[in-house]
Amino acid sequence: MDITIGIWQILLLLIIAALLILPIIAILDIVKGEFKGRNDKLIWILVVLFLNPLGTLLYFLIGKDQKVSLLEINHSSTDSSPETK
Repeated sequence: MDITIGIWQILLLLIIAALLILPIIAILDIVKGEFKGRNDKLIWILVVLFLNPLGTLLYFLIGKDQKVSLLEINHSSTDSSPETK
């Protein structure tokens, strides 16, 4: 019994691994991040879960730009603090 693994089998395994790993990475990134809108986090999680692999691709292309940067978080926290005179 000769079992050989060709290039097509390796390519198929890599594609399957990417389809399983990339949504997990996207969901972890969504959960850890802060977004501009109130419901953006929930919407992106649902998009990634139900539209896989297209939803994962959309998140990495579009969704990461909707996250709030640390500079914006620090700027908004200093603006809301009361001024002392």
